[in-house]
Amino acid sequence: MGKIDNLRRKFKRYSEITQVDEIARRLFVMNAFDGCLTILGILVGAYVAGVFEARIIIGVGFGSSIAMGMSGLFGAYMAEAAERKKKVQELEQSLLTDLEDSIIVKASRFSSFYVAIIDALAPFVAAQVSLIPIYLSFFDICAVRLAMEISMVLIIAILFMLGVFLGRISKDNLIISGLKMVVAGLITFAIILILGI
Repeated sequence: MGKIDNLRRKFKRYSEITQVDEIARRLFVMNAFDGCLTILGILVGAYVAGVFEARIIIGVGFGSSIAMGMSGLFGAYMAEAAERKKKVQELEQSLLTDLEDSIIVKASRFSSFYVAIIDALAPFVAAQVSLIPIYLSFFDICAVRLAMEISMVLIIAILFMLGVFLGRISKDNLIISGLKMVVAGLITFAIILILGI
């Protein structure tokens, strides 16, 4: 229990030093949005093409979510680590001292890992949640076509919740904020539908 408390204190302290929570929130919403829209694109494309086979949709969806997750993990880590390293170097130059073993460097390393994990998990989890009805259809719990339609509705619901989350952060109207995200999803749906005909 002592180790967990110690880790919690470190996490809080490092977060305060780097202000990483704000970045993590932004990345969570952006990448969860990407995950949802990617699966929406796969579902609408499959629907238009007449591909009503759960195994194929799951394969494409799972592969895409893994790719998004890995892209987020490595891309975010390298980008954040480079930015943090630059800031530390600038601070070292202004202070004329080596900060290698300081709490600032430790917090910077922590923030790079933290951002990378959020960046990786957000699209993967959003995509997998969106695919739940398709997984159910794979086990013959419901028809594939119905599962695809439920997944699309589920994605719209997730987009609305992401918008509400942003609305709470910015203290905007929650319903309007949620509907803005839904509109983005519906525009994506319409474009794929029009281009697929």
